[in-house]
Amino acid sequence: MSAELVVATAPVAGPAPAWRAGDLAAVVPAGYIDDASDALQSGPVYVSPEVGDAAGLHDQLLTQVGDASIGIAVFSDNAQLEASGPEIVAELAETTGYDTIIVAVGDDLSAGSRVLDAGEAMQIANEAETGADGLGPALGETVQGVQAAQEPASVVGGDGRGMLGGLVVGAAVLVAVGAAAFAVVRARRRRRTDDDGLPEPIRLHVAKLRALSTAYAQVGAAGNAVAAQTATDVAGIAVNVEELFARLDQRSGAGQRSLASIELDATLGKLTAALDRDYLLDILTHPQLWDDPDERVREVRNATTAVADELVQNIRQVNARRGLHFQVSLDGLVGGRAELQEWERAFERATDDGETPSTPA
Repeated sequence: MSAELVVATAPVAGPAPAWRAGDLAAVVPAGYIDDASDALQSGPVYVSPEVGDAAGLHDQLLTQVGDASIGIAVFSDNAQLEASGPEIVAELAETTGYDTIIVAVGDDLSAGSRVLDAGEAMQIANEAETGADGLGPALGETVQGVQAAQEPASVVGGDGRGMLGGLVVGAAVLVAVGAAAFAVVRARRRRRTDDDGLPEPIRLHVAKLRALSTAYAQVGAAGNAVAAQTATDVAGIAVNVEELFARLDQRSGAGQRSLASIELDATLGKLTAALDRDYLLDILTHPQLWDDPDERVREVRNATTAVADELVQNIRQVNARRGLHFQVSLDGLVGGRAELQEWERAFERATDDGETPSTPA
């Protein structure tokens, strides 16, 4: 295997020269590349707003990538005024640290990888661009080809200390983050096609869960054991949601599938809101800015565990050809706390005035 990032644009006549750090610093100006580099710090997919149906293409690619090893940047033809596709690949490799970078400038694909054999990523992009019907399918085939060829890369934890008191770091963090990496690799190998058989709202929740798993794994790698464990659990939930619907398609009727879609849409919507960057992830990284951070973390962790356990039970119910039973309720998670606090404040004001406040619903 080559440890050196090799880039090329499809179609190509032969291997491109190896990328070396700093080769392009003097020739690539700021602009499109900086926007992509900034975006790829927080997620594996960037689609320029100049690209047609940017939001739809972003969501499609996000469901396919599902882990932190591949970075994708999609630009309009205008980006070629700043740099060529191979130059953009090299620059993003230097500034983001992904194992594999896939770039589209208009309909022209480029790719490079540190973990594949020299020229393999460009060959995958070349074949996808030649055989696929349109940009979206070409990018999808490139991602799938890289995923099939790419060996799992180990996630190495840093020396940073956890933000919440009492966290156990060190070997436990490495094990948890490594498990998260295994989970997302398992998830991407199980993905069958662009049409993964999931109902649309569930597909979007799964994409969100995968993106969040990547974000938590990055925090976990810096020494936060809770974030590392959450990354593993969230990745496992995404996998089991797909597994549940795949088995429903094989063994149950439309009624059970519809029930699962309705129940999980509500549950996963509440769970992803609690796990999102402006709640649990922010609490883990900035606990000093929150009231009762330990209790808030405990609430979301308990909810995550409950959802994960129920999904396993649901799959077992499908296997036994029993009716699905959904018992986990996340009512009140995140939002309920604020609502309760507001009622308590109203109670204090009312009692001061000699009135009786209404009980919250």
